[in-house]
Parts: sequence; structure tokens; C-alpha cells
Amino acid sequence: MPFIFYDTETTGADRVFDQILQFAAVLTDDELNVVDEFQIRSRLLPYVVPSPGAMVVTGVSVEQLFDPGTPSHYQMCRRIHAVMTAWSPATIVGYNSLRFDEELLRQAFYKSLLPIYLTNTNGNSRLDVLTMALAVHAFQPEALTWPINEKGRVSFKLDRLVPANGFDHRNAHDALADVHATIHIARLIRERAPAVWSAATAYRTKAAAAQYVETEPVFVATRLAFGFHSSRLVTALGLNPGNSSELLALDLQHDPAELVSMSDEQLAAHIATVPRPILSVKLNGCPVFMPTEIAGPLAPGHELGTSELAHRAQLVRNNPDLCSRLIAAVLAGRIPFEESPHVEERIYAGFYSQSDQAVLDDFHRSDWQRRIELSNHFEDGRLRMLARRIVYCEAPEVIPAETRVSYARAIADRLHTRRETTGRWTTLDDAIAEANELLEQDIAKRALVRDHLDWLKSRRKEAGALLTGPFMAIG
Repeated sequence: MPFIFYDTETTGADRVFDQILQFAAVLTDDELNVVDEFQIRSRLLPYVVPSPGAMVVTGVSVEQLFDPGTPSHYQMCRRIHAVMTAWSPATIVGYNSLRFDEELLRQAFYKSLLPIYLTNTNGNSRLDVLTMALAVHAFQPEALTWPINEKGRVSFKLDRLVPANGFDHRNAHDALADVHATIHIARLIRERAPAVWSAATAYRTKAAAAQYVETEPVFVATRLAFGFHSSRLVTALGLNPGNSSELLALDLQHDPAELVSMSDEQLAAHIATVPRPILSVKLNGCPVFMPTEIAGPLAPGHELGTSELAHRAQLVRNNPDLCSRLIAAVLAGRIPFEESPHVEERIYAGFYSQSDQAVLDDFHRSDWQRRIELSNHFEDGRLRMLARRIVYCEAPEVIPAETRVSYARAIADRLHTRRETTGRWTTLDDAIAEANELLEQDIAKRALVRDHLDWLKSRRKEAGALLTGPFMAIG
């Protein structure tokens, strides 16, 4: 199966409220030889304020944000979706993509009324090279050279890891350059750490991961994060009844024979201890399950011996009541999520109906006048809001003047200052303060920061005038 490596450059670090400004992808064959590549940029959305710090990192100027020759966000997203669909089925790969780029990509598709699960449906699967790099450091550290950061710790940042391993990364934080850097690390891992590559690619799909944990009574589950890893010898308890992608597993350092006699209250207290006795594993999140003969000696509990670990696993698997009680205790201890007032944070609030899907298909085929009419036909309130937002950004002239003014004022109010605490987006005041802080530092791109600061001040003045001035249309 081919691979699609991709990367994004964005207005900031928030996966929900920031936007993609540059997207790049490279198609390779199964041997990681480049077959094709694609890149595209986007203009700034009117309801997004870019972080000056992010603009310094990527080198994006104010002129680039508003370049009329650059596609709009909606145009960019439709093109990305079309290219990736044409290249599919494939394994879709990034660097820290599962935690960052994929969420931004899903948000971009969601806000453009496109199918959001492109990376893991219709035969596609996912991999994250950061996860693999962390596993290599844990289990086969001799395979790569590990850069040390200012704090004396190993740095897994791409712009440090690839130069340390022979890649010329002078264009770091350009999306296409970062894609090729990711391919370079993937090739090294495939060549020098085949056990990690094999383990990662074996469970790139939810079905493969689920089959593994069902058939293996004892396995090593590795939880990975920047700078550290934690491997546990575990056995599967079962799936979250409300989420078939979440596996709950028991750390076999904890003797299940002792857990059986505990009351529900005692179990609840026990599973709250640190480190947690029960691990949550995302079966659709490219879990790293290393063979016990390689990773087992590095995991806490290996000193119990193979026979005792197998015995404990068997006790768990032969006691479905204990498994159910432990799963119930974990779920009962979780704080339920409240529905967000912001449409961006309701991306996973449910699938669209068949009738709404038919309207969506018509929306993408229609002209802008028809699209504003279709926005009233959606049953799902999220779709009505997002459709109208797209039309306002793309063709405001088809919207009645009074409605245009309402949208403009709503955006101005959202961006002008922090008026409420439930949103995490960058406001104009936030960005101006950040730009001023940057100018107090010794940075190389002072002129770029000054240009952004001038634009931010101008935009704040416009927003303030719109909120307090006469009721008039803009655009």
C-alpha cells in the first residue's frame, strides 16, 4: 500500500480555532520512493487572528495572508480533499500528526462541509513518525542520533532530529520541506529499527490492533509523549461500551486475585492511584505494541516472570465480571463533557443524517446564490451555521445587507477583546501583546513582526469602529 506523507503550517497552535495556511503532501510507494507531491496555501479567514509568533516561525507576511492569487480556505480544503482522495487508499503519515495536524485537517474539512474522516476510512490508515521515533529511542536507541536540547534532554522536534541524522533542513517549517524531512526519518527507522517499523505498521488499522489484543493475553502497551515513554505489561479488559476504539487494559503489576475481593468503592479508589493501574489505549490511534521479548524487559513487572504474568492474564480473561467492574469504575470516574457553545468544538457531536448529506452534495455543486438558500435546508444546526459562514467568507454579496452587517459585527466582537472565557481563539489584543513582546526580544524577523503589529492595530481599530460606529454594511 502506498504512503501519503503530509504536513501543515498554521496560524497558531490551537487545533480547534486556528487555521491551516499551508498544506503539503507527498505520495510514495510501499518502499518510500517519491511518486508525486502536492502543496497549496490559503488566505486568512476573516474570523481568525494569526499568532505573530507562529508567523515568525513560518515566515508568513501580511501580504501573503491576503494575496488574492492564493486560494481561499474553502477552495484549499476542497483541493486537499480531492487530491488525497485520488491518492487513496493509502497509509497517511505525519510527524506529531495524530495530536496536531490531523485535528487541524479534520477541522478544516468540517468547516468546509467535507467528510472529516478521510485519513481512516475507505481503506486508509494512519501512522505517526513521532510515535515511531519515541519508540525507537525507547527500544532501539542505537538506530538514530538523538539531539540534546537546552535542558539537557533528548529533543524529538523535527527541526532538530533530522539535521542530527543527516538531512539538510534549512527550510524547516515550510510544509513541503517538513514532509521530506519526515520521509527521511521514516526511511531511517525502516532501515535501522525494523522491529519498531514492523510493530507500528502492523497495527495501523483499528481492526489489526483489536485482533492483536484479543489474541495476545500479555502484551506491551507503550504510552508515548515528548521526552519520555512508559511501557507496561498489560492484558486487555475490554472495550469502552460507548467507544469501540478505546481499549482498557490492566497493568499486570497489579494482582487481579486481590482486585476480585475489593468492593466497588475500593476498586474506584485503587484505579485512581498513580501510576494508573488501568491504561486507556486508542485502537484507532496507531498504538505501539512491541513484542514482549524486545520490550518486556524494559517494562515494570517483567521481574514477575513469564509464568506469573501469563497466570495473572488468564485470571483476568476468565473473569468477565471483574473486567466489567473495572471498566465501569474507570468510566464512572470520568467527568462528562458539556456541549460547547462554539460550533468548532462540536465537530464530534454526531454524524449527519442522510437527508443532510444529500443537501451537502447539492451545496458543493451549486452556485453561491443557491448555496445560501440550501443553508436553510439542513436539519443539523452545525451545518446551517457552517454553510452560512462559508458563504459569508466566499461570496458575501449574495447575503442580505442586514445579515452581512450582523456577521461583520459578530466577528468584530469575537476578535476585538476577550469578552468571554469559553473560547480559546487568539484575539487582536492577544496578538498585539505577543507582537510587542517579540519586539522586545532579539529576533531576526523584526520587520515581519512590525508589519504584523501594524496590521493588527489597524484591524483592531476597524473592529472597534464597527462595534461602536454607525450601522452600515461592510465589504
